[in-house]
Amino acid sequence: MLRIVQANAVYDADAKSPNDLLDLYFTLTEWSSAVARAGAEVSVVQRFHTAATIERDGIRYEFVADKQTPWLSTSGAPPPFIAAIVKDAPAVVHVNGLIFPGLVAAIRNQAPPATVIVAQHHGGEFPLRGSGLSGIWLRRRWYRGLAAADALSFTAADQAAPWRAAGVIANQRVIEIIEASTTMRSVGRERARTAIGADGSPLILWVGRLTTNKDPLTVLDGLERALPQLPGAKALMVFGDNTLIESVDQRVRASALLLDRVTLVGRLDRAELPNYYAAADVFISGSHYEGSGYALIEAMSAGVVPVVTDIPSFRAIAGETGARWTPGDADDFTRVLVDACGPDLNSRKDAAKARFDRVLSWEAIGRRTVAEYSAIARA
Repeated sequence: MLRIVQANAVYDADAKSPNDLLDLYFTLTEWSSAVARAGAEVSVVQRFHTAATIERDGIRYEFVADKQTPWLSTSGAPPPFIAAIVKDAPAVVHVNGLIFPGLVAAIRNQAPPATVIVAQHHGGEFPLRGSGLSGIWLRRRWYRGLAAADALSFTAADQAAPWRAAGVIANQRVIEIIEASTTMRSVGRERARTAIGADGSPLILWVGRLTTNKDPLTVLDGLERALPQLPGAKALMVFGDNTLIESVDQRVRASALLLDRVTLVGRLDRAELPNYYAAADVFISGSHYEGSGYALIEAMSAGVVPVVTDIPSFRAIAGETGARWTPGDADDFTRVLVDACGPDLNSRKDAAKARFDRVLSWEAIGRRTVAEYSAIARA
């Protein structure tokens, strides 16, 4: 049986106990359980402000205390944390994040030679900036650290390109595995629409932060042009981060059409989201870059058609389902949205749900992870 240790180097300082932290980090626990169900033996080593060992759903979680900041620095490598990761000579160490080159190098120095290290990308764009000698030095330090990994995992292999172009990662193997999935409960469409008091044919849903990267203003421009061609359509915008809320609110209020047919829902408790996904027909996003796309995955689990930007992670997630448009291009968004809401909308919804079940579910991710990691370990 393939023995995998998942190493997580950051934690939420507000979490009072290990169980509180695991409740917050549900993707960490769900990934571990999915990979274990696929046939691997999985344990987790987690930095925290107190030490503890607990078991949840058959997975051992070892919490290691140290005095460094909750978000480990790029050069950080606390010895107790490293020792806990390598102590049982795992076949594979799965490191959450490409932004910890010091940690990756330290694991390589302490782990047995046969242990495989896989570092998984959890961010959007390439994170390093700067030029001159300091930039060169920083990139070389990152390169030396990440070169200690046997493989790098991205949601989409194309996401590795800017890292390679900057000379930060070596020529080690790049594997393409969707970063995460969802266990969101299923809700009936009519029940969901009644619960949230929404209608629309189709009902269009945005779930995402109001930031320049998510580009809600371009999306609103496109909606204003599309809605006259979709006379029964309405749109809901769910968001947590409200950085651009003033601009977004002004844009909606400045248009009688948007004011009548676009609702700014705002922040929701996670338990309320299933009703919104179940009620919707089309999911929209204007992102310029993403590490993966949690909201998109959640929407597809409910059979919502993705109309999203043409970026690497969304191509890997949505595949041939739904439709994609050029980031920042409101006219292209209008064209693509109107086409996606055509007479074949229901068959598109079926295709989105089928792709989730086949490729995006935790079961699918668990199987792919074990297959890829086993192949690397054999090599």
